[in-house]
Amino acid sequence: MITRENMWYRVPEVWLIIVLLGTMICGSFALLATAIRHPDTLTRAPMPIASPLPPSHALRPADAATP
Repeated sequence: MITRENMWYRVPEVWLIIVLLGTMICGSFALLATAIRHPDTLTRAPMPIASPLPPSHALRPADAATP
């Protein structure tokens, strides 16, 4: 039997979850509005940037034991 003492709106944890979810939703809309108002602009580098990766073509190994 459901009594007045254990109704869902009398449980503090329920209100904590509702407040946290509401804050998350409001924050998401605030971030969305900020992203729409201040879009990123694409810029080009003045010169090509060197890649830290080795070249795509591999050199032959010094001997047959090297894979």
